[in-house]
Amino acid sequence: MIDPLYRSRSGAGADLGRQVYKRVRPPVVIVGVTPTGVEIAASAAKALEVPFDVIVAAHVRMEGLGILGAVAEDANAVLDPAFQPRFGVVESLNEAIERARRVVKTDRVLFRGQRPLRSVTDMDVVVVDGHLTLPWKVLAATEAILEARPRYVVVAAPVSTQSVQERLRVRRLEFVCPTVLPDPAGHPRPFGDPQDPSAERLRSIIIAREAA
Repeated sequence: MIDPLYRSRSGAGADLGRQVYKRVRPPVVIVGVTPTGVEIAASAAKALEVPFDVIVAAHVRMEGLGILGAVAEDANAVLDPAFQPRFGVVESLNEAIERARRVVKTDRVLFRGQRPLRSVTDMDVVVVDGHLTLPWKVLAATEAILEARPRYVVVAAPVSTQSVQERLRVRRLEFVCPTVLPDPAGHPRPFGDPQDPSAERLRSIIIAREAA
């Protein structure tokens, strides 16, 4: 069995929080991108003794083309600039974006109930995800946070690929990531927790609702 990079998501979050500490100044809020960044963000916030919240995002997918971008909360979609829709595809793309928005609307109730995202105006905000092999959800989440007029935004993850790091640098975003991998597929076992997406999602919902 391949050894994990981190014993657990919570442990990875605590380590990440200590690294982020040097990049921000109070008041600070840490937000986890659903579902993969929630447990990590909660642990980072606990390590820093700062508020925690979740930001809801979903990938934009098209049949035959895969993931083309993402949306978060009520912000505009962030799309892969390499994707140039041909004539006749724009309508299908708009439908894919609307499907992603419906996912966000449903997940928002699951993760936050009727509560809105906490105010981040004039605060340092750390946007956290877990194992970044695609940049779109964390970029969409960052765009949504920027609309709320924070003082400063940092993107953070325990594990990322070089391609994601480069995408974030193009956007001139500060990125904190202790483990950056050359393989675009990332690591087969970044965390020692059971690799069960359904269980991770349920655990993330519980953590998010407890923070409400």
